[in-house]
Amino acid sequence: MKRVSSVLPWLMLVATPVWAHHSVPAEYGSSATPTHYIEGQIKSVTWGNPHIFLNITTTGGEISPGENWRLTTHPINVMTNTYGFEKGDFTEGDTVQLYGWFHLRGQPLFQIRAISTNQGPMRSTLRFSDLRDILDGSLQTKRITPTEHINGTSPQRAGAETVAKLAEVGYLDESGNVNLPDSILYPEYAVILETE
Repeated sequence: MKRVSSVLPWLMLVATPVWAHHSVPAEYGSSATPTHYIEGQIKSVTWGNPHIFLNITTTGGEISPGENWRLTTHPINVMTNTYGFEKGDFTEGDTVQLYGWFHLRGQPLFQIRAISTNQGPMRSTLRFSDLRDILDGSLQTKRITPTEHINGTSPQRAGAETVAKLAEVGYLDESGNVNLPDSILYPEYAVILETE
């Protein structure tokens, strides 16, 4: 009886599933660094936690065609509740265009900043980068649509310098939360206004 009870904790440890969760800045660097552009075709989708993964074969951009890469992004609840993505948005055979960051140690891994499937809109997956990119004009240049739930959120994780600039241009409300104009949130709205 003694023997079984001393072995039991070890069996429980071995039988318990381990979910590895990595620090994104430790793996890919700061989200304030410049992004890279790649294109590919989805080979498989792992819709799970702690991260959603897309395996692709590259077709262009800053990586030679024909390479196998793994794209990583947020857990399911963040991708669906914060950024509005659903499992059906990513299907084997879909083409993808992406902005993001290469792995710091040269592994074929890519952290997604924004993604377009099948030539659709380039959708954001990182609202704090949205704020930085709005201020420097690159959000508009790259035609990234900011996350629809960005207004009303705290901008603090984008950094003190970004918060100060947002306040300076009038993109914060009286509580200090993000308050972007429709022309930024809905780029197609701005095009309609320009043509009228």
